[in-house]
Amino acid sequence: MPDYDEYFLVTGGAGFIGSHFLEYFVIRYPNYHFTCIDKLNYATNQNTSSLSKIMEYPNFHFIKMDLSAEYPVLYNFLVTEYRKNRITNIIHFAAESCVDRSFSNPLYFTANNILGTQNLLECTRLLITKFPEVKDRFRFIHISTDEVYGEQNEGERVDESSKLNPTNPYAATKAACDLILKSYYYSYKIPIASIRSNNVYGPRQYPEKIIPMTLSKLQCYVRQYPRSDKMAHKIRIHGDGSNKRAYLHIQDFIQGIELIWMKFREEQSASYPEKQIINQTFNIGSEDEIDNLSLVKFICDTYLNKKLSLSNLDYSNYIEFVKDRNYNDSRYSINYNKIKKFGWNPTIDLKSGIVGLIDSLL
Repeated sequence: MPDYDEYFLVTGGAGFIGSHFLEYFVIRYPNYHFTCIDKLNYATNQNTSSLSKIMEYPNFHFIKMDLSAEYPVLYNFLVTEYRKNRITNIIHFAAESCVDRSFSNPLYFTANNILGTQNLLECTRLLITKFPEVKDRFRFIHISTDEVYGEQNEGERVDESSKLNPTNPYAATKAACDLILKSYYYSYKIPIASIRSNNVYGPRQYPEKIIPMTLSKLQCYVRQYPRSDKMAHKIRIHGDGSNKRAYLHIQDFIQGIELIWMKFREEQSASYPEKQIINQTFNIGSEDEIDNLSLVKFICDTYLNKKLSLSNLDYSNYIEFVKDRNYNDSRYSINYNKIKKFGWNPTIDLKSGIVGLIDSLL
């Protein structure tokens, strides 16, 4: 392997967010080397197609690995073979993230998300113990979620100092990971930072999330049109669709992560007495809050108008309301002033982002 300026380990890199991160970074930073590990679960369709654009790049390498089940393999890669692999940056995306699936199989989420994260942190601890010179230039960035805060009342916004109050098994595992991450900083001084975002959307997202699910159902409908003016498999909305979420385009999120990483590196090289990144949490969000029903209606209106020139839709032909989740947070809303102080702001509003996503499918 030729010499590179930085060496990254990116976990969950074949997933939706991780693959966009890698595609952006591998191409933008040819002087950095990126190793992706991913177990290739259902959300990747058990393959690396999401990484096809960069698979042949010389500064990219893929390893199939399950963080939660293959600790010896992870230890060998990070610690035993440190002189060969030279990892000093970890961007940790890997996690099961479907709330509905977490209700039906919470034990799996605990084993996968929490144990996977602690295995990664433990290998990092042992690496720094064995090679203490690495500590001052090591960076561990954990990708968390705004769901760890639980639901907010109308008009309420939570910042990074707000208490953790998760209400579903998925969010609880991410909150646990956040706390374990903090413990490794205080106990072992591992340089860490954590990022919590709103709902991220964009191309290649698995159709269990509301935006790609809606688009997938509409694509199926268009293929059967005009034989039927009703959808064979309607768009399912939990409850009455009044639950609100804020949405962040994948491009804005990746640029937010990039900014945090750059500030992290700068802080270490400058030895600032006051740490602004290390052991800090950053909310990355947007002002684009919308209820589920309005979101689905907007997607239906936009897609069917562009594809079939349909307007004045009878939404009952496309949408069905189903039993609500065991617990469905009424809304999430985060204050992201902390990262805004570094100059970051979202640049793609929700409606423009969805129109762009639809245009890419036509």
